[in-house]
Order: sequence, then C-alpha cells, then structure tokens
Amino acid sequence: MNSYERVERVLNGDIPDRVPTFELMIDPKVIRGIVGSGNYMDLCDELDIDIAMSQTPSKMYREELVDEQKKIIRNEWGILRQYNDEIVPHPLHGPIETLEDAMAYQAPDPLEDFRFDYLRELVRRFKGKRFIGFHLHDGFNYSYYLTSMQDMMMDLIEEPELVHRLVDISIEHNMKLAEKALDIGADFILSGDDYGSKTSLLVSKEHFDEFFLPGLNKICQMVQDRGAYMLKHCCGNINPLIGDLAGFGIRGLHPLDEKSGINQIEVKSKYPSLTIMGGVDCDAPLTDYTEEQMEEYVKGVLQTHAPGGRYICATSNSVHSSAKPENFAAMQRAVHKYGRYLPNGELDWA
Repeated sequence: MNSYERVERVLNGDIPDRVPTFELMIDPKVIRGIVGSGNYMDLCDELDIDIAMSQTPSKMYREELVDEQKKIIRNEWGILRQYNDEIVPHPLHGPIETLEDAMAYQAPDPLEDFRFDYLRELVRRFKGKRFIGFHLHDGFNYSYYLTSMQDMMMDLIEEPELVHRLVDISIEHNMKLAEKALDIGADFILSGDDYGSKTSLLVSKEHFDEFFLPGLNKICQMVQDRGAYMLKHCCGNINPLIGDLAGFGIRGLHPLDEKSGINQIEVKSKYPSLTIMGGVDCDAPLTDYTEEQMEEYVKGVLQTHAPGGRYICATSNSVHSSAKPENFAAMQRAVHKYGRYLPNGELDWA
C-alpha cells in the first residue's frame, strides 16, 4: 500500500496498513538538518511522509520590502506583514478601513499562473504516490488581515455589512484558487484559518454562524462536488464548531489541540465521518526530548489515538524553527515502527 492509498483508506473510514503521517508546515532549518537541503519534497521521500502539502498561502503572493530593519513587507493584497524566525509573517494591518474601501477593493488575481508552480511540482513528483494537498484560506483570516483583528471584531457589531463584504472577497478568491488547484491535480483542499484561542472561540458562535461558516461550507461543497476531499486546520478551542465542520463534509480536522481543551478521542468517537489529525505536542517533545524519549512518546500517542483507524499522526500545529531535526525524524520512524495495523484495526504490537 502506498501513501496515497493509505491516506485515502483512512479518510474513507477504512483500516490502512499503518497510520499515515502529515505536517501542515515544516521549517526549512529542520528540513536542512535531515536531508542537507531545504527541499521539502526530498524530505517527504526521505521520511516517507504520506501527505505532501503545498506551501503556506502567504507564499503565493508577491512581496515588497517596506522596512528592512523591522522585516516588514507589503504583499499583493496590500497587507503589511512582519517576519520573525518562522515561515509565516505576522499580519499587522490591511488596506481597508471603511465599507467604501471594501466595495472599491480589488483582490489579487487568484489565477495568476505562478501561484500554482509549487503545486505543479508536487503533482509531477507525487501524483498517485502521496496524497497531495493545497493550502488556502476561507473567510475568517482575510477579514482581519485586510483590516486588523481589533477593527474586524468591532465591525462585527458596528458595521456588519463591511465584514460580510470582506468575507465575500476572501471566499470568491479562494474558491477560484481551489478550483484551479483541483484542475491541476490536488487530491484535497485544506483551509488553514484559525478560529480559536486556548480557551474559546475568537468570536461568538453566533457570529461564526452568521458571517464565517457559510463561506467555508460553500468551499466544502464545491470541493466535494468535484470528487475531492476537504480538510481543515484550525488552532484553538473550537469545540462549539466541530459539529458544523463535520456536517459540512470535512473529512480530516487538524490539530484538535488537546492543550486547548479538546479531547481528540471523544471527537473521534462522536463524529464517525471525521478523521482526527495531530496528537504529537509540538513543544517540549520536539524541542527537548532525546530521540529515545521521542520514540516512546509517539508510541504512547499511537496507542491511544490509532486503534480503529480514522487517525493521521501529526504535530499539534507545525514543525517550527526550534524543533530538533533528529526528533522530527524520530517521530516519523516511530510511526512506521509502531503504527502498523492488524485487519481488525488494532495495532499489531499492542
């Protein structure tokens, strides 16, 4: 069974030969520490990572340097973002302040060919061999990227029409991205918008129902109508939304952060159509453990999360710049060693 077949079986609720592996993002320093270069696709082959992901959405847009000392750039959206030590620059402020600004705003052309160069290389190298995903946004993140988080939250109350317009801009753009990505050969679309803090949703459930969930559902239905899979990454405590996400037909949910009050085993039991993705804490295990400790830790995660299938092993967010390359490699080896299934869905060593 190859990686593509393994992931497809899990997403369809069947038992594969072993637990599949996934990472949303892997820092280039970690990649270089394992394969000697920053080539993510070489890393997928070296560690036999089952799901191959396109780059983070921010890398699809041209940037101009605004402040070299502070590492601030402006991208094609007109959004100011600031780089630190991680892959994704932090959004500072966007170009839209009023409804009039939003009505006149023109988003970048989603179909510019260069935006899909990386995906084409993934398809050329891995089609039918690994499960290929295209990472984009839905309606939440760009609603504050194009303004600011503070402004967007105030506008939910003071100027709801503006927020509706911001959501429409994002959904229209990302629908076109998704359609072209599927044309090129992506096996699934993954929306990466984050909805939660450590303790709660970032805005009320009522506001999600009114403003943000309908657009995500629209993308989900289009993807499913095309015969592809929809997956979702969403950090924070999103317990109030999990039923909605499963109801939209999302087949895999990452990372279901247990430090944010989500019980992954309960989610797996409650939503039989949903594959849980995550389980491996991306903090101390990746940064502080020895390789031997990492192997034992992952073995324990597999013992609790993997029985019965519907589980894809991943970190609780991403493989960040502080992670030890040898620990991430040890994590992958442990999944291959201890993640083998018996036909009844139990692990063959447990």
